[in-house]
Amino acid sequence: MPYYLLTLALLAAVTCHAQSDAQPNLRVLPAPEAPPSYTVFRSEEAIKIDGRLDEKAWQLSPPIAFVMPWNDAQRAGSQGTKARLLWDEVNLYIAYECVDPYLDSEVTEHDGPVYNEDAVEIFATPNAGDIGAYFGYEMNINGALLDYIAFGGGSEWTENIHPSWQSEGVKIATTYVGTLNDHSDRDQSWILEIAIPLANFRHLGGQIPPRDGDRWRAGLNRTAGHKGQFGLWADTHQAKPSFHHSIHFGELLFSNQSASPAKR
Repeated sequence: MPYYLLTLALLAAVTCHAQSDAQPNLRVLPAPEAPPSYTVFRSEEAIKIDGRLDEKAWQLSPPIAFVMPWNDAQRAGSQGTKARLLWDEVNLYIAYECVDPYLDSEVTEHDGPVYNEDAVEIFATPNAGDIGAYFGYEMNINGALLDYIAFGGGSEWTENIHPSWQSEGVKIATTYVGTLNDHSDRDQSWILEIAIPLANFRHLGGQIPPRDGDRWRAGLNRTAGHKGQFGLWADTHQAKPSFHHSIHFGELLFSNQSASPAKR
């Protein structure tokens, strides 16, 4: 199968996905008692956004294994997702590694409905004391980006999402192993790497850039695509796939401890 590399430097994008009411999936896993937490280590080496994750900092950054509350992975087979996060004075870096037998990604335009195909997401606020507002970034295998600011977050799914808000300086790169949008064969996987300038998070309060020990609230998600599985880091406690429930966001703890070999 061919191996492709796509690299995009993006400045902004828009819109948001709807709640997955049409999905027949029901929960097969019990909801956790508490949201998860993750330590975001600092990178002291330059991170090249190329979708390859060759840097030592990535290799030393602990992975987050997504849960799939609405899929019986033992019966259907797991389409697992792992994410890693790093930061420096300028950027928040996120890497997603996705097992995927049916690579599904046709949207290329800025603003397009990437949530209808294979996509990964981060919802985040640097103001851990107020989960009512947060930023959303959604990206597909083509590197197409949607970004927005959401209000009215909490236990219920929010419709108060504003695609008119635009981020700046975002860089995305992807690689994949398989044949994109040809579902007659079986594919293997894809990787998405993103650098989000921290200045994009400055509007909701909190310290930008973060200090050692600062805490953010965030959700990390993956949409299903073709014959796929919805996955996420912070379980939203919903009967069907649904991501915009910020009361269940996990906690990101920023550390000045380096992810480099010399410091860990």
